[in-house]
Amino acid sequence: MTEIYSTVVAEQLTYEGLFSVRELVRIIDKYFRTKAFDKKIVFDEEYQTAKGKYFHLKTEYYKKTDSYIRLQTRLWIYVNEYKETEIEVDGNKVKTGHGRLSITFDAFLQTEYFGLFPDTKPFYFLFKVIYEKYLARARIAYWDNVSKHVINELKTELSSYLNLNRFLYEK
Repeated sequence: MTEIYSTVVAEQLTYEGLFSVRELVRIIDKYFRTKAFDKKIVFDEEYQTAKGKYFHLKTEYYKKTDSYIRLQTRLWIYVNEYKETEIEVDGNKVKTGHGRLSITFDAFLQTEYFGLFPDTKPFYFLFKVIYEKYLARARIAYWDNVSKHVINELKTELSSYLNLNRFLYEK
């Protein structure tokens, strides 16, 4: 049976100002692609409201590190009151958007995702518990730290993009 360890739970990144949803998603995809993660879109929704567009995107990124451990990251992206705007920067018109952004990060470490040790026999269950508790403890702790580092690095990259956007376009 698969064991799931939560490494990062419901960390938030909120922003209100100028940004492009397309550019934001591109930055996230590029980051995970460089880290060799695979992508799965779980939920994608967009509709028009009286105050602007609303986007809700839930994506999962996962990476099979070896035959026993898999890293999994979930992102919930909410964009409210998003309106397309054109801003003049140094004499050039730039298309961007204005709205509120909220991103929720979750990261998990999944062990024994292939189902090598079936739970039908007590011996396999006992062996798996002993293996994870004593033999694979260092490896699980290492990948736990890697998972936390991936989330922190992504948050830093997104924060720098959003803050850079604020200083470039808001004059």
